[in-house]
This record gives sequence, structure tokens and C-alpha cells, in this order.
Amino acid sequence: MRFNFRSFLRQIFSAANIIRETSQAIMSTVNIVKYYFYKGMVPKDQDRVRQLVALAYQTARDRKLYPKAVLIRSEVHDTTSINGIHQKDPLGPHVTLCYKDENQLLLGTHIASHGYVRGKDDIGFVHATHAGEKSDSAKRQQGRKTVWPSENELEAVPEIGYGHL
Repeated sequence: MRFNFRSFLRQIFSAANIIRETSQAIMSTVNIVKYYFYKGMVPKDQDRVRQLVALAYQTARDRKLYPKAVLIRSEVHDTTSINGIHQKDPLGPHVTLCYKDENQLLLGTHIASHGYVRGKDDIGFVHATHAGEKSDSAKRQQGRKTVWPSENELEAVPEIGYGHL
């Protein structure tokens, strides 16, 4: 039996293509997310920061989106605004946040959400609600500050990569 060098090279190149395609597929499932808090609102306890970040990601992923930036706007609280009236949220305690996917980063828009939890001390994800898409220049309830200000008015926590296989 003779060694067929061309056949051998075809097999090598075929294997190399399979490896390249597999690595590209794996790379495309890693989602890097930037997390922000309003200046002065980052919790001192790093465990709490991690809990809020995990809840924020679950809340944004509730719609099966891949968020690229998340602004955690509050700690756990049980109030909301319904028809412009500040009141106890009938759905319970939650964290208020906003998130952006890749397109929204380019457009300067975001989605506001509530990530509902079991309680103030148990912030396991229960469910989420999401408002419509808004411009980053939209004003907060009191009307003085923007919901998603420029990065110099925010504090970033380390970026986190998530794998989705």
C-alpha cells in the first residue's frame, strides 16, 4: 500500500477546518457584559455586588437577549410608580435596572426592568418585568437626571463573560 500524500493533506486540512469552525462557534457563545451603578451607589460588600450582578443578568436574560451593558439602578425595594403615582409594588420586592443589547449600544437606547426577588435578604430571581425601549436621555421620575447618563456619571464594576452553549 502506497502512502498518498495529497489524501493525507486533505485530511489534515479538513480536520483543521473542523477545529477552526468549532472554536469560532464556541467563541460566539461568550457574552461579555459591562455592569454599572450610579456614582456612589456601589454596595461596599462585594458579595452583595455579585448578587446584584447575577440578578441583573438573569433579569436581562429573561427575554433571551444577550445584554452588553447593564445599569443597576437600585437596591432591593418594594415601591414603584404606577400611572405616575409612587406606591407599593403589588408584585413585590425588586431591583430596578436597565440593560442594552448590541444594537441599543449603537442607538443610545435601553430597556428598563424590574428583577423580582423573594425578599430584601434573599435576592434569588423570581421573575422579571420589562418596559418599552427608551432613549438614554429619558429623564428619571423627578425629571432632573437622565436614566442612563454618560459613563463619567457611572461607576463600572469588572466586566463579566458568560458562556452560552
